[in-house]
Amino acid sequence: MKNDERMANQGNSDRLDRLTIRAISLLGSLLGLLIAASHLLASNEGMSSPHAAGSWSALGQIGGAAFLFLALAGTAGSALYARGQKKAAWIILFSGLSGFPVGYIAWMNYVGLLGWAAWLPSGVLLTAAGLLALITPERLRFKILGQDEEAADRKPIDQAIFVGSVLAGIGCLTVLFLVLGFLVFSAEDSLKDDASRDREDFENAELAASMGRWDKSVEAYDDILARNQSNIQAWEQRAYALEKLGKSQEAEESRERAQQLDSQNRGLHEQNSTK
Repeated sequence: MKNDERMANQGNSDRLDRLTIRAISLLGSLLGLLIAASHLLASNEGMSSPHAAGSWSALGQIGGAAFLFLALAGTAGSALYARGQKKAAWIILFSGLSGFPVGYIAWMNYVGLLGWAAWLPSGVLLTAAGLLALITPERLRFKILGQDEEAADRKPIDQAIFVGSVLAGIGCLTVLFLVLGFLVFSAEDSLKDDASRDREDFENAELAASMGRWDKSVEAYDDILARNQSNIQAWEQRAYALEKLGKSQEAEESRERAQQLDSQNRGLHEQNSTK
């Protein structure tokens, strides 16, 4: 009788472990669906805006579609977990990890780190669920609490420690992925030349303008001009953004600077033509 009770306790504990994995996976998938919907919506609005870059809108749509696929894959992995734990674990883990490069590439024309960070809530949960399913709660419990896989007399405090360890692991994964995102961004940024940085800042300014953030647009043009004071396009578009902010005097000064540079370039061109 006592042995039956122990076996029943073990069965209940194992069901709770499986339910925990499925709950984490489903939550991650749900967040992934929300992230995918926001990307698709933003890219569609970007394509209808005269200020947004079409290349970003296309990448945003591809990224949103990829996020949607990964979120659905995570949901499928959670549903399959009851039948084949190892196969489901790999599907869930793949769904979580793959979203990070997808998000980075979708935002590469602007700031890839933003796309990486956008997937963070879903990616961390799916990755945690996949790792937990792959390692198995029994083995993890043995590592944490020293309980073997057949242990049935699991006390409430043991369960609390186990759940707390899982939550701590999710927190550590969040920090780890943030650090990895910054490292990838830093590595990519160090390889850019001034032309690439200018192109990125122009696209950032266009994105900010499409959202009505003219102050951020001016900041992007200022970054370009900090590298090259002779960029006529940056001076002209900066003037337009300043007008939208109601700063007429600064806008006129920026426009005059663009006209001055244009006149100088024409003079140099005429001199070279007469030689």
